[in-house]
Amino acid sequence: MESEIAFIPDRLNEEPVIYIGMTNSELKLAGMVSVAFWIPVCLLIASLLGKGILGLAAGTGLAFATMWLVGKKLRVLKRGKPKQFHVMSIAAWLEDHGLKPQTMIRKTAVWDIRRKVRT
Repeated sequence: MESEIAFIPDRLNEEPVIYIGMTNSELKLAGMVSVAFWIPVCLLIASLLGKGILGLAAGTGLAFATMWLVGKKLRVLKRGKPKQFHVMSIAAWLEDHGLKPQTMIRKTAVWDIRRKVRT
């Protein structure tokens, strides 16, 4: 019997999943975007009604609900795909619409090294 543990180096370079299929960076991004959207919207609406603190509580609750929904949707999108596929597809979409500089090589062609047989 072998007493050594099988070493799996592929899993060392991956970000661990921490909440509903989202990694730490995905969770932070979803949290920042949802808080940046819901807190001001709810504070504005609640201030017009004279209940500012209630707006803060509602905005926080809606931010957490948005993170939960984004996590569920992202889990479905990531299922059965290669690692970081969703990140690359978003980057490709941004390049296609001119919102990001073209850095990806996506040209389909036949490549040849042009070796000639010496006689």
